[in-house]
Amino acid sequence: MSANPPRLLATMAAHLPVPRLPVLLFVFLAVHVHVPATHAIPPSLPTTYDGSICSESFMCGGVNISYPFYLADATREIADYGYNYSCGYTDLLISCQGEAPTGIPVINLGGENYAVQKIFYHNRTIILADSDVGGSCPAVSHNVSFDELWLYNSSAFHNLTFFFGCHLGDSMTLEFDAYKIKCADFKSPTHAGPGDSFVVMTDEHDRYLEQELAMNCNMIVTVPVNHDVLMAASNQQDFRSGGYADVLKSGFELEWERVAADGCPLCEESNGRCTYSQHREFLGCLCHGGKVGSPDCEHIVPATASTATASRKSS
Repeated sequence: MSANPPRLLATMAAHLPVPRLPVLLFVFLAVHVHVPATHAIPPSLPTTYDGSICSESFMCGGVNISYPFYLADATREIADYGYNYSCGYTDLLISCQGEAPTGIPVINLGGENYAVQKIFYHNRTIILADSDVGGSCPAVSHNVSFDELWLYNSSAFHNLTFFFGCHLGDSMTLEFDAYKIKCADFKSPTHAGPGDSFVVMTDEHDRYLEQELAMNCNMIVTVPVNHDVLMAASNQQDFRSGGYADVLKSGFELEWERVAADGCPLCEESNGRCTYSQHREFLGCLCHGGKVGSPDCEHIVPATASTATASRKSS
């Protein structure tokens, strides 16, 4: 009984394997430590800006492009960050394709291009048409999708749903014949595969029709259209023989609204214009005379020493 218990425990512990963290926990900790957070803190704007990016208006294809919309080439870079900032809302970027003022104004939604037909600033609405829709009997190849941060479907929209690459039995083909696209030169999207094509209005939808077409067709595309134009065209006998093309070409209407949760409302109420990064971060307020406010034009950002010195030298 001469063995000392503490010494015995120490001897035993020396021969035990060193406990290790589970591999998955170790990997998690390593990733957690070494991966920095991105865009956690928005970059700071310069204390002055080039006022030309906030031009009152620009004509492209007969459409007046004004704030909160802005042109793709009317952005400026924030030094040392590689960020661009705009005089307008990030998602309302418009490219003027071709020589202004006769070019075509185009906006990108969900990775797809849409021609801007009209912008109504008094009620904050914009009319767009799919740039890929052409010919007398077009086939739409994608849904209209966008992040509803600034843009929203208006109350004037209706839906057209297209079913491509459909293989129905003889009895079903006869039953759904009223919805079949019957243009002689119609070509469905290549990735839809062979088969019949159908177009259905929202009001014509019923559970049986949708289920049967969905189960027997390779591709389904739903697009918004103008309600009044659709109602007028759908009463014509040639609607599914190409009449629907005029509905697609007439476009659809979206509304826009500023983000209430950031500093933009304060900025605009002080007669400033909101500026955002390409990551949708509110950066500040662009005010009269090339000055920058935060969050509004009642709170002008003071010039830094280097900016003030440069200003005196240029004068």
